[in-house]
Amino acid sequence: MINEALLTQYHATVVSLNKGDVLFQQGDSATSFYIVKTGKIKMSNYSEDGREFVQGYFTAGQSFGEPPFFSKGPYPASAAATEKSEVWKIGYNDFLQLLKDNFPIHLEITKTLGTRLVYKSTMLSELAIEEAEHRLLTLIRHLVDHEHLRTQKQVILSFTRQQLADMTGLRVETVIRSIKSLEHKRQLKIDNDGKIVWSQNEK
Repeated sequence: MINEALLTQYHATVVSLNKGDVLFQQGDSATSFYIVKTGKIKMSNYSEDGREFVQGYFTAGQSFGEPPFFSKGPYPASAAATEKSEVWKIGYNDFLQLLKDNFPIHLEITKTLGTRLVYKSTMLSELAIEEAEHRLLTLIRHLVDHEHLRTQKQVILSFTRQQLADMTGLRVETVIRSIKSLEHKRQLKIDNDGKIVWSQNEK
């Protein structure tokens, strides 16, 4: 989204994380803007009984945690590295100046936030009223779009059954059964390695 030279120009620094390292905790004040440089970051919440609900996974070039940053509020979820990662970190005033000086970037971030808000609204409805298979199909379509993979004829998802469960609020056993059912209905495919294959012509 933003090239590294421009980030450096506006005083961004790189934070190095090992797998499992926490970048910020739920409830922390959002004072910096973050963009993944390498690796993968997971944002998630935990219930009182310790169950995890994943808000999303973010990879190279993707920003995360924007709403509380712009509203100067606390983070509604925690962020941690799921593998060895590097993250660009830029302060509030520096990032606002970057946006003021670079309108095309401002517009792209606005579009990204709009897309995520639509996804959040959709998933809230899914969690409230839809069955497991419908939830999974909605999530898979979002992940394909989120990774900008719609131009490919077929997409092999890199997410595990457990990760899909964490993002839909389902038990992993339910996800496994639902995926098998969707394959039987020819709404998706499973390759020889057990990964989900999404075809461009799937509806």
